[in-house]
Amino acid sequence: MATSQNAVNKYRQKNYYTFSVSVPAQHKEAIKAAAAARGMSVSRLVCELLGRELDLDLTLDGTFPGRTKEE
Repeated sequence: MATSQNAVNKYRQKNYYTFSVSVPAQHKEAIKAAAAARGMSVSRLVCELLGRELDLDLTLDGTFPGRTKEE
């Protein structure tokens, strides 16, 4: 059974907070490289950094890539 895009959008709107971040353009490649060096997307990197700074669990399974739940 296929899920309609409307249902997906409704789920995401209800369950996720989406926001935009603006940084100076000269830092774009450094940010992308930092994420790639850790084997993750820029979005995942931002979530990991926010999670660590604010002590929030921003992952779907409770662990960040390369970490265990105990860390």
